[in-house]
Amino acid sequence: MEVSRELIRNAERVVIKVGTKVLTENDNILSQSIIESLVRQVTEADERKRFIIVSSGAIALGLSRMGLTERPKEINLLQAAASLGQSRLMHAYEMEFKKSRYETAQILLTYEDIQNRQRYLNIRNTIFTLWSFRTVPVVNENDSVAYEEICFGDNDLLAAHLSVMIDADALIILTDTDGVYDRNPGHGDAKILREIPSITEEIKQGAQGKGSSFSSGGMESKLKAAEIATKGGVGVIITNGKRMQMKGLLDGKAIGTFCVPSSRRMRGKKKWIAFGSKVEGRIYIDRGGERAIVEKKKSLLPVGVVDVSGIFKVGGNVSIRNEGNVEIARGLTNFSSDELKVIKGLKTKEVGNTLGTDTYFEEVVHRDNMVIIA
Repeated sequence: MEVSRELIRNAERVVIKVGTKVLTENDNILSQSIIESLVRQVTEADERKRFIIVSSGAIALGLSRMGLTERPKEINLLQAAASLGQSRLMHAYEMEFKKSRYETAQILLTYEDIQNRQRYLNIRNTIFTLWSFRTVPVVNENDSVAYEEICFGDNDLLAAHLSVMIDADALIILTDTDGVYDRNPGHGDAKILREIPSITEEIKQGAQGKGSSFSSGGMESKLKAAEIATKGGVGVIITNGKRMQMKGLLDGKAIGTFCVPSSRRMRGKKKWIAFGSKVEGRIYIDRGGERAIVEKKKSLLPVGVVDVSGIFKVGGNVSIRNEGNVEIARGLTNFSSDELKVIKGLKTKEVGNTLGTDTYFEEVVHRDNMVIIA
């Protein structure tokens, strides 16, 4: 067995994301047989495994009940559809879990819940508690209250953030294709990529395209989600949910495309900085600053800062970028954007006089509040 597939077979914490096109027939009818197959294979798996199901489908089901055949652009219609469809979606899962020895529970989230450190920890603790009571959480974005500023955009990204949050071993993304191909699957000579060591720009560009009229995702979204998850140390499988080969996947069979996780797994607060907290601005640094934080593992000082973009306050999460505009780190800043524009490039001993204060931080971003991304 390949080492990559052995990782999936041995995974104890597994997040499964199932998309709208997998759950519905003809874009508007819920496929109870798909849900039955998914729940049965999950509940019959090794008891050491703990699952979360991130399930789309609420908006599509709601729009069907509203008599709409296309996904509207109006936010009020989408919110109403989500409210109508979510209860029907959860009822379908409840029906199948009742046949097993497991319970199920609904969790609805917005991106704001991930950004807020206390809510982030509360969600994590809730999931662990549910697991202790033999419960499989079914998670969806809270589309009935979400708006652009606090929404994930699609459940692929929600699943990725959730998998990193709970230190999952694997994220399985169920879609309507057999995996990621080396070119458009419409080409007769297109071949499936069984393993992706690193998600490159070339791979992402080859996957550009939208979902169906009822779904918001596509392969581009799934690769973006896989990039987040793998950087967080989570192995990712992208495969065909219509075939519902969950048992084979969990047994380590070479099904779908496997995206190799980073060997570096972040913990605690640094994980939240990297993947949970919203990035509010950018700090551009010179080669000396880059060498200090990447090679020497030191804090970022004002002398290494060459430019600042965005508006942020003290404590804001910033993206730290090198001279080539490549993100190399993220961290919580000790200075506001206005202050940084004044002290950039200065030696530490010059900061106090420039800001007109005797009390200030020596570091722009302290090492303890920084995560290396590159």
